[in-house]
This record gives sequence, C-alpha cells and structure tokens, in this order.
Amino acid sequence: MKTASKELQKLRFMAERSLNKTAELHQVLAQIEATLSRTETQKVIEKTNNELS
Repeated sequence: MKTASKELQKLRFMAERSLNKTAELHQVLAQIEATLSRTETQKVIEKTNNELS
C-alpha cells in the first residue's frame, strides 16, 4: 500500500504542475484513477481472502 500511496503523490504532483488540460494531464489523471482502482481491488481481494480463511 505504501508504494501505491507514493505513486499517487507523484502522479498528483505531476497533474498539479500542468495547469492546462493537455493530453499529458489526461494521461496522468487516468493513471491516478487506475492506481486508486487497483488499490481498492487489492483491499477487496485481501478482505475476501481473510473472510475465506
């Protein structure tokens, strides 16, 4: 989880640096959303695995 958090911080910094909504900004925002989605999915998997144990 710490790695995902660091990646999010880095991607948010990159997004804030670019004030105009260019293709690069859209890509960074998509990466942020993908990272959040992966993190949420991992939490669900871990919770499911814990419940099945």
